[in-house]
Amino acid sequence: MANIIIQILYSPQAETVWQQSISIEEGSSIEQALEVSHLYQQFPEIDKETIGISIFGQKVTKTYHLKKGDRIEVCRQLSFDPKESRKRRAAHRQAGILKKKHLKPDRARRVEYDEYQS
Repeated sequence: MANIIIQILYSPQAETVWQQSISIEEGSSIEQALEVSHLYQQFPEIDKETIGISIFGQKVTKTYHLKKGDRIEVCRQLSFDPKESRKRRAAHRQAGILKKKHLKPDRARRVEYDEYQS
């Protein structure tokens, strides 16, 4: 089989992105690609067993067979429970603390981030 180029992205914290392009044999699994990239050595806080993986935003398993141009996105753990956040917002709305205008994102806000490539 031929070698292909894929990208691996991980954001250890907000506004920081780690990105690496690697050459790997077509049909290799995501787990093999992560080992080749040395992601686990650079970020030892990542739990190999519970890590979330997606390809262009679509959740996949570590046994997914890679194709040319794939972008592996490594997801970090949630820092909050989305269900609890919804309940809290609903309670605030009922109490009159939040109005709908407070919940809309500020479209003029720009997010800057640092990009690390190795």
